[in-house]
Amino acid sequence: MATQIQFEQIETALQVLPIQSRTMLQLLLLQYIDVTQEEIDYMAEDQPDSRFLAGKQPKGKTISLEAVQDVTSRSNQYKGYYRQKRERPAMHVEFLQQSLTLLDRRIRIVERLLSSDFKTDEETLQAKRSQAPSVLLRQELRKLDRAWEHEEIPQKDFQTQRLLLEFQALLRRRAIFRRRNKIAQQDLVTAGSLPLKDHEIAHIWGIPLGSLAARKVKALQQFLTLLQKHEDSPSNGTTQPLDIWRETFTVLSKRPVERSLVEYDGLEKTEEILMEKLQAFVSGNMSEPEESKFWTSITKVNDTEFSGSWASHARSILAFQRLHALLNDMDLSDEALEDELSAKIIPKQADDQIATEEEEKPVELSEKGLGVLNAFIGEQDDKRRT
Repeated sequence: MATQIQFEQIETALQVLPIQSRTMLQLLLLQYIDVTQEEIDYMAEDQPDSRFLAGKQPKGKTISLEAVQDVTSRSNQYKGYYRQKRERPAMHVEFLQQSLTLLDRRIRIVERLLSSDFKTDEETLQAKRSQAPSVLLRQELRKLDRAWEHEEIPQKDFQTQRLLLEFQALLRRRAIFRRRNKIAQQDLVTAGSLPLKDHEIAHIWGIPLGSLAARKVKALQQFLTLLQKHEDSPSNGTTQPLDIWRETFTVLSKRPVERSLVEYDGLEKTEEILMEKLQAFVSGNMSEPEESKFWTSITKVNDTEFSGSWASHARSILAFQRLHALLNDMDLSDEALEDELSAKIIPKQADDQIATEEEEKPVELSEKGLGVLNAFIGEQDDKRRT
């Protein structure tokens, strides 16, 4: 593209525009540019008086405080919605990239353990890599546990097979996260290139939709004409206005994403259950079906009658804010990751399992025992005093 627009040039072009065109451009770019008080007062004053719709509007109208508050409220509502619409995929991308880096480290640690401690050759590792997308992990884990319970496999072989299954699980999780990251990046690009729609601008401004088109065309023409002056190679021909408009959003999308302050609003019914599931998700202790279902729950947009689009992005933002906090609190050193993997492949001892079951089994009295106990306690409605 011939143009190389800078953010400062966009700001300069906006400042020199007339008040009406500047207001229109700031509304179109509302997810990046704040509307100032001057533009809010202008929109409140420019609104038509409903008492004079059949004739000429009166001159010298006074600005009512209610009109200013309404314009401010609607502007903040759309600004928050569009910025959260961009913040949601941005947080997805950030979390997925951190998780992919962590998964790469875990896979390298598993490969090192298999090669050094369990003497697994490269041919076996390559075979497990090729089988990872199609292997039935839950079935293989049950088969391995059953073989250990029946003492059909020694401990060293059990740990080797268990670590190979963990190796395949990590490879599958990394492939899934890569696909999710690609989708999240596409969503981020799409969300970052969306101007406000005409009916949304008319709603904020408080003017009829039919009177908006001419103002929009005039404002865009003035704005893009100012930006055309920054072409690097004007001798090759004038850049099309559509390309300059796209370049404007490309430059603005590189701006830092603002973080929102959101509150818990009932995701997963209670906040305690949500935190438990987030902890299991970030630790990799969820099964694939559970993880897929939970990922959909924390990333979907709830455009329904009861949870409209205004709160849909805030739910996902809250979940990923908690995920980032959990990820930052984890010990991610190589030693901690190796200890975590070593704990996963330790087989359960039969004696310990039996002892645990006996301890957890509640003591139940027979009918005869309950009768003897009631005889010692006496009648429950005894009113005697000592």
